[in-house]
Parts: sequence; structure tokens; C-alpha cells
Amino acid sequence: MEHVFFKPWKGTNYESGGIFRKKILAIGESFYCSEEKAVATLTKRIVEDYLAIRKGECRENNGGWTNTYLKFERSLVGEETKPEKSQEIWNSISFYNYLQVPMSGARESGSPIDYKNAEEAFFEVLNDLQPDLIIVWGVGKLFNNLPEDRWTWDKPLNVDGWDINNGFYQLNNKNQVRCIAVYHPSTGYQWDWWYKVISSQL
Repeated sequence: MEHVFFKPWKGTNYESGGIFRKKILAIGESFYCSEEKAVATLTKRIVEDYLAIRKGECRENNGGWTNTYLKFERSLVGEETKPEKSQEIWNSISFYNYLQVPMSGARESGSPIDYKNAEEAFFEVLNDLQPDLIIVWGVGKLFNNLPEDRWTWDKPLNVDGWDINNGFYQLNNKNQVRCIAVYHPSTGYQWDWWYKVISSQL
């Protein structure tokens, strides 16, 4: 993956689908950090730090960012999760941030050039991980700025009267992988409702 700077997190049981029996790839938008802290292994370190915090091995929480990961994992299983379950979940999935350059602050957003420059990395990740389902964090900017190349819209998924945008990306081997957009888990994310959406695809 020559164009991928921030290497994805890949759970130890991802290839088998783990507890989901399907390979799930979750995609966030970006990292907020200094250039000095922007290292290729940052994704892996963040997930490992989160799991260590959940187990009580690390007390540092840096403003509650772990709630984003906690709410998302609960939307995958539809229940409040204990630390042991967190380990199972994250060892069953993959995760990476789409933009391959760091943002300096939480309110900073990637430029059109940043999004365009991340396209080759995106397809390299898809073709390397071969997911069965892609879950995009953010129904707005991130989902709307993913590559249009190799994309086919599907009819909206309707859950409780709400339409969920989705479609398919075609991989190099001609397989198609469904991609759905969820609200970003950081705010306004009702994990029990999003479980209905996600579970419909598992």
C-alpha cells in the first residue's frame, strides 16, 4: 500500500470476520495531531490506547475521545459493552482514517485537495483488506467526498421510516462491497438505533 501513510488497524480475527463472520471496515475522516505525532502506526496506537483505557491499564482519556469508539462498538453489537467485549469487537474489524494528512485542530476539515489525494490510498486499503461491509463515520462531508470512481448507488436502506444512503464499491477482483454511511459517533449518535441499520447488513 504505497500511497497509504496512516496504516489501518486490522484486528487479529479480521480475516475470519471474528464475532461478525463478515469483514467490517470502519472509516473515519482524519487525525487531529501535530506533524510530529503523525506517524504511520498512529491508527494502531489509537485503537490499542482505547482498549487499554477500557481495561483500566491506562487512565489517560484526553477529553473523552474514547466515547466515540465506545458508541460505535455498541452499535455493532446492540448492547452495552464491557472491556472484554470491546477487545472482541475491535479484534474482529478494521479501521482507518480516510485523509492521509493530519488536521491541526478538531474544527479543521480536509480540503478538496486532501480528499482527492487520498483516493489512491483508499482503493489500496479496500483491495488489501477485501471487506464485506464498509461503514463510513459521517453522513455528510466524508461520505459525500469519497471517490465516485468504481461506485454504484443502491436504493436507500429504509429503517423506521428513515432512508440510509448506501451503495457498492467495486474491487480489483470485480467483487462488490457494500458501503453505508452512519452519523459520526462523536455526537448525536444513538448506538441502539444505528445497530438496527448495521445489523441489517450482517
